[in-house]
Amino acid sequence: MIWRTAWHEWRRLTAGLMFWLLLAFGQLIIAWLAFAQLEAFATIAPQLKLSGSSLGVTDLVLIPTLNSLVLILLLSTPLLAMGGFAGEAHSGRLTLWLSAPTSSSEIVAGKIVGLWLTTLPLLFSGILTLALFGLGMQIDWPRFALAVGYLALFCLWLSAIVILLSALPDHPAAALALSYGALLFLWLLDSISDADAPWHWLAFAAHLEPGFRGLLRSQDLVFFIVSGLAASLLGTYLIARRRGEL
Repeated sequence: MIWRTAWHEWRRLTAGLMFWLLLAFGQLIIAWLAFAQLEAFATIAPQLKLSGSSLGVTDLVLIPTLNSLVLILLLSTPLLAMGGFAGEAHSGRLTLWLSAPTSSSEIVAGKIVGLWLTTLPLLFSGILTLALFGLGMQIDWPRFALAVGYLALFCLWLSAIVILLSALPDHPAAALALSYGALLFLWLLDSISDADAPWHWLAFAAHLEPGFRGLLRSQDLVFFIVSGLAASLLGTYLIARRRGEL
């Protein structure tokens, strides 16, 4: 039932104009930023060669563009998710979901997986653009592949967070504002708090950066998996309360 719900959610999201506008806008922005970074790299490449620097295309073109891709995903995913539980409640269709002969956990998991599958084209269209640079330049492919893996996991985590937040209000605009507020706080937490602070662990940017630097750390994987599962369980609790199961 999870995959059936995910398939329904994916078809609903990709059938809307919003998805295709975000896909086109994201691809345009990533291509523009990538070529702007490439132009800057071509300008300083002779100086880097003379100085013997180990910095290359991966460090000065691909990774900065991947950081921009994170921002695009942060802006796009809440726009897609605001039609989730909040949109269903606003339109009156949530009653059908609550009366469906399936568990609350399967409904929430299906919504999360469906949204995740919808964000993957936004991610991989940008990744494909960057990978094409490898046809004419030397790229650190293992590091690039690790960064892509981190971003795919980040998309799944992001889907779990925004689906949880969409289950709180009953209006899509409120869900969108709540998602942007929470994600902005978690994004800026890395820069506004000390690294030794206990709440710094919640800063997702600090868990993405090692993957972009080519480091596979267990604590980063634990953060995305544990916090994503916690968001899923809390979302399941909220839907179960709506169904009168608790």
